Amino acid sequence: MAQKDPLVEYTGEGHKMFEELGAAIREEVVLTLFHAEIAPEDQAALAQPAAGPNGGGPDGGVQYEHQTMAGADAIAAAGAGEAVATALPKAQMVSTTAEKLGRNDPCWCGSGKKYKKCHGA
Repeated sequence: MAQKDPLVEYTGEGHKMFEELGAAIREEVVLTLFHAEIAPEDQAALAQPAAGPNGGGPDGGVQYEHQTMAGADAIAAAGAGEAVATALPKAQMVSTTAEKLGRNDPCWCGSGKKYKKCHGA
């Protein structure tokens, strides 16, 4: 009978232990989920609308305003005679006059490494 490689045996045992751990975790999760008890809430409190800043309602007084609504305010301001440029900030363009770095040039950050080893990625 031939001898067995210890590395192969070690990896096989590790895989077996990993599978057993996964099975134990799955079993514990399923056991916890199936034995969970949900306490019923007070039905009278659920039937009354929630009093809030919006006066309550079927949605529980929750309002949501999307970010694009800020653009609608700018359009409305433009229609009223105001300039859109004052309502919306312009993105500032960044331009550089420096020549393009070569791969073997020193990096611009000052690390002392070549550009390809530092920020060249």
